[in-house]
Amino acid sequence: MGINFDKKTRLFCLQTRKTEYQFQINEIGILQHLYYGKKTYGQNMSFQNILLDRGFSGNPYECKMNRGMSLDVLPQEFSGCGVGDYRISSLSIIDHTGSRSCDLRYVEHEIVNEKSRIPGLPSVRQNAEEVTELRIVLEDSLTKLRVKLIYDVFEQQDIITRRSVFENIGTDAILLEKASSMCIDFPYNEFDLIHFHGRHCMERQMERVELTHDIHTVSSRRGMSSHHENPFVILCDKDTTDAQGDCYGFMLVYSGNHKTEIELDQAGSTRLVMGIHDENFCWRLEEHGTFYAPEVILSYSGEGLNELSHNYHKIIRDNICPPRYQTIQRPVLINNWEATYFEFDTDKILAIAQAASELGVEMMVLDDGWFGKRDDDNSGLGDWYVNEKKLPGGLKVIADGVNALGMKFGLWFEPEMINEDSDLYRAHP
Repeated sequence: MGINFDKKTRLFCLQTRKTEYQFQINEIGILQHLYYGKKTYGQNMSFQNILLDRGFSGNPYECKMNRGMSLDVLPQEFSGCGVGDYRISSLSIIDHTGSRSCDLRYVEHEIVNEKSRIPGLPSVRQNAEEVTELRIVLEDSLTKLRVKLIYDVFEQQDIITRRSVFENIGTDAILLEKASSMCIDFPYNEFDLIHFHGRHCMERQMERVELTHDIHTVSSRRGMSSHHENPFVILCDKDTTDAQGDCYGFMLVYSGNHKTEIELDQAGSTRLVMGIHDENFCWRLEEHGTFYAPEVILSYSGEGLNELSHNYHKIIRDNICPPRYQTIQRPVLINNWEATYFEFDTDKILAIAQAASELGVEMMVLDDGWFGKRDDDNSGLGDWYVNEKKLPGGLKVIADGVNALGMKFGLWFEPEMINEDSDLYRAHP
């Protein structure tokens, strides 16, 4: 079984084939992160958390004179806001009184042998393999906001997924202004950050930087994950290479605005918070309202970046890609765009297809310019009917010609765009 809970020590232990993830419910109901890394076979790693009295780091009221329990330095599984932790928050709220405080404490948990789905969002799918799911409920007693933390263990794949669900069990509305998918604290590691930036036609450029005592942000506000920053980061030891060293991957399964924040704090601890970008985000949780945050795929490798990469390739190929496309052989294709741009006719396209077929190319894709008044990129978008002045007889002539060569026929179109110089825009300005 991939998840175990020790009632006596209140220790959660999540184990995959090679890795282990531990956290504990402490005496005041905070989920205290203990360990993520190589398998320890269940050894309680709480001895690593040494509680120290740190100046100007306030402690929760329940601790009285126990000054080593400050939320500002305690390694946590999901950080609250406005209650003494001045590091990155996992959420931001405004309740009906205008208060922005949220103090999340443990309520209950359950362990099941089936992965739950996220309504309306993509996620890692359970196939034939065994998956164990942990659902932990945290609650703020004043606002009645509940945060359900969901962990899924894919034991053989060395994958753990994490996500959060926000529920209002009170009678007054709550505004969610930040709703992260996950938070994790590493108390002792000295990390490099690897992220993948880019620009148009130069996507996913790897950059590796040393973490310093500040906050690094990897994000996109373009309405999509974008070519500027990929929603995936790696934390690794400074000597980690492709073939050796510790490294941790965090991949958000989401194609919209995203944000990953990494903070190296006053005590040398590293916190990572990942989820939907909070800028211009606001979700009103009415009574009994629920908000589902997207999933994050975690993987650890003690054998360098290559093994980490293999873990992600396999889980994406086997458990995210739709089954019908997992093993299907993609056709080798040719596209006419750079050969012709907008200047083509039926004969020119079929001549390209003929030459390509002789080289063993399996598919011919007709690109931009086959529709409307489309001789440059300033007109025609939105008029999705064939320009028969350019292509007499329409697409069927070309499709039949390409098929006769033993090739598949593909067609380019761009339904999300429109030109003002188009019949569609003139009819529906």
